[in-house]
Amino acid sequence: MTIADKPKWIRSLLVAGGAFAVLHLFHLVFPEALDSWNERLNDQLLALKTSIAAFKPPYDDAIVHVDLNNTSLRALKDYHPSRAHYARAIRNLGEMQAAVQMCDFIFVGETSAQNDRLLIQATQAAGDVVFGMAFRLVGRPAPSETAAEDPESRDYLKRSKWKLPGSEGATHFYFGVDPLITLAPLAQVSRGTGFLTLTPDPDGVIRRIALIVRVEGGFYPSFALKSLCEFLRVPPDRVVLGPGALTLREALRPGASTPQDITIPLDPRGCMRINFVGPWGTMQHYNFSDIYLASDDPGLFEQWREEFAGRMVLLSDISTGSADMGQVPIDEIYPLSGVHANAVNTVLTGSFIRELPAAGTVGLEIALLLAVTALTFHRSALVSISGTLGVAGVYAIAAGFALLQGNLLVPVVRPLLILLFGWAGLSTWRAVENARLQAEIEKARQIAEHELEIGRKIQSGFLPAKLPVPAGWEIAAHFQPARQVSGDFYDVFAMAEDRYTGIVIADVCDHGVGSALFMALTRSLLRAYALQDPGKLGLDPADYPTWSQSVVLNAVQQTNAYIAGIHGDAGMFATLFFGILNPATGELRYVNGGHEPPMLIRNGQIIRHLKGTGLPVGTMADAPFRSDSVTIEADDRLVLYTDGITDATDGPGNAFSKEQLMRLSSESRQDTQALVESIVSALNQHVGTAAPADDITLLAIRRRADLFSGSAHPQG
Repeated sequence: MTIADKPKWIRSLLVAGGAFAVLHLFHLVFPEALDSWNERLNDQLLALKTSIAAFKPPYDDAIVHVDLNNTSLRALKDYHPSRAHYARAIRNLGEMQAAVQMCDFIFVGETSAQNDRLLIQATQAAGDVVFGMAFRLVGRPAPSETAAEDPESRDYLKRSKWKLPGSEGATHFYFGVDPLITLAPLAQVSRGTGFLTLTPDPDGVIRRIALIVRVEGGFYPSFALKSLCEFLRVPPDRVVLGPGALTLREALRPGASTPQDITIPLDPRGCMRINFVGPWGTMQHYNFSDIYLASDDPGLFEQWREEFAGRMVLLSDISTGSADMGQVPIDEIYPLSGVHANAVNTVLTGSFIRELPAAGTVGLEIALLLAVTALTFHRSALVSISGTLGVAGVYAIAAGFALLQGNLLVPVVRPLLILLFGWAGLSTWRAVENARLQAEIEKARQIAEHELEIGRKIQSGFLPAKLPVPAGWEIAAHFQPARQVSGDFYDVFAMAEDRYTGIVIADVCDHGVGSALFMALTRSLLRAYALQDPGKLGLDPADYPTWSQSVVLNAVQQTNAYIAGIHGDAGMFATLFFGILNPATGELRYVNGGHEPPMLIRNGQIIRHLKGTGLPVGTMADAPFRSDSVTIEADDRLVLYTDGITDATDGPGNAFSKEQLMRLSSESRQDTQALVESIVSALNQHVGTAAPADDITLLAIRRRADLFSGSAHPQG
């Protein structure tokens, strides 16, 4: 079974599923392409988020900056500060009762013994300093890559690494190798160290920070995480790794009395997305030189103590040529010390940016595909296109609002591409399917038209090719089917060895093939019964009154009985006028089975309507019929017609009407052919270019006044 053989909705779902599979395969092979587009879109939203007060991320002023900037260098009158300068600043901040000093420096190796001693003593006296160190982060280390080469660094890492419970979920965390650590004696008197290494995304933008990495036999915290744990008084044994999260158990802020658990969402690499509070100047910043010089003024020092007591203070060098800069979602050139500060602020405020789980994303993609599949079922292409664009717009707006208001990252690029690819695939398939169906319809139409043409030719064979006109008479006819085949018919045929003439006009209900078949049956039955051997009836054709009455009644009754009895369930019937004309005398013996009454016209006046003498043929098997007769005098006209003439309408819906037909028929002094042509011309003018709604049949008979021959033989 091919896709074309399946039901329409299944075919549509298969096409939509194909678009889904193609985009997922593309994402699997080229993940950075779609992820990069999606991240750039999120960056724009995050930049917008920081500029709108209603959506702006909260800032916890427990974290502040002390910047060694160009202003500080000028105030210190030293553009190359030594470790003695840092020692004095650290000592002052310690005495100002800062809760944690985050020194965004790596003091590698020894310099001058005096300066190193001053820095170590100041750090030990402050008792609140966390220093930076660095790793090279890799997915899985090679056998030759180690956590540390020199014994002193190896020993320090061994003593300072963390053993964490619940570490089974860290399978894909980064490994830290090739460490660059702070001077060992300095690190040993500090509160600890944390790695400063940042991991930009493939497009170079820093959006997340690795909070913890694996090292030989344990884990090592980042600079931000280590500082947070010191600030919140959370030792390593209360740091718990769980599926997709890291929890700080019983975290207690300075001055708080009730501890609480803080759960930080992590991605499979152990990274947390950073919720940047805004541009560089959004957080509180102080000059390094002010802190350094504060100890020269005891009164000013007390003011600084009130300012920094109980806070986390991040010391960093942002002077020209010294600062590490990088691109973040809200800024293309951003001091990297601000990344660590924003990571700390994200945890302190709990304003975590969470990502929609993969299952949720797939569910949204399926919902979008179902929506666009339903839209493509609409017959209007405009509705399908506008509906698809509307769904895409609503989804994009909802995803944007989820990030702005709820800090939830909902993927946009892949779902919308799936939506658009699904729509394109479904539209293309629908176009191909429609083309195939149109081809099939056209083929069927051609076959039907061919068959209808055959039917038309066969049906036209039922109509007399040449009217058998008796001497001294005129007969003219017009026949126009509404479709290829018709339910109307007329017939003129010789009877009793050309002594008499049979005249028939009939109108089968409805139109089209069914009526045409019923017309053929009625015409054949009526002819057969009318022309059967007179001997079977026990009558002599020479006795016209008796013979004609018997024949006309028998033919109509037998036809009616057969049709009503055998084909009554079809619900078909025909109005029928059948008369037998004696050309010699002008007498017409007839039965009118519910047909439009023919008009007998004499001297420009309608002297008689040959009204019904029975029901339409086929309505009841035992329907009663009676015959009647009329004599057509010299120059009289008899006009027979079907209701397709009188009911024909013009553009506004006005009918041609019996009155107009009667007027045209009675006013004319022309021969029958000219009379028929004038009526048809008036009818066409009335209808205009519109196709006829019903079959049109017209028959006109005239007894000529200039010839009075008793011969009943037809003329050429």
